[in-house]
Amino acid sequence: MNDILTLHCLPFPAGLLYAPAYNLWLREEPDGSVTLGLSAYGCALYGQIFAFTPRRAGLHIDAGRSFGVVEFAKAASSARSPLAGELVEGNVRVQEQPALINRDCYGEGWLVRIRPDDWPAARSSFVSGAAALAAFAEQMRLDNFDPQAPGVQALQWKT
Repeated sequence: MNDILTLHCLPFPAGLLYAPAYNLWLREEPDGSVTLGLSAYGCALYGQIFAFTPRRAGLHIDAGRSFGVVEFAKAASSARSPLAGELVEGNVRVQEQPALINRDCYGEGWLVRIRPDDWPAARSSFVSGAAALAAFAEQMRLDNFDPQAPGVQALQWKT
């Protein structure tokens, strides 16, 4: 994750895959599982996150279905999975210290690990690099995202 791409000063590590419609990043692990986390854009949309409660390990999660609940300032939202598979684990550290999500969304602030039903087929639906930036730019347009909002400024990548 050495190369960092930015969009409205929000960081997007080049070595990750992204599901912009879900505001998530994905990373394939050596054991065949896939780690999912909230992207910097997702953090900007939610603002300060106060809690993350994953569903229990061992459950099968269908694509588009909830793998947990994210609680933020004035609401809670279901975190939906962009791929089908078995929920291997939720990040215990994030459950104990939800501020890790905002502080280090691409590192210690990851959310869950899923063992995909068919990773080679699912992988092709995710984007990386310049394609990820273009997809997030379109998602931001659809969301009427304001990159100048005070909460967003706190998340911006410092070069």
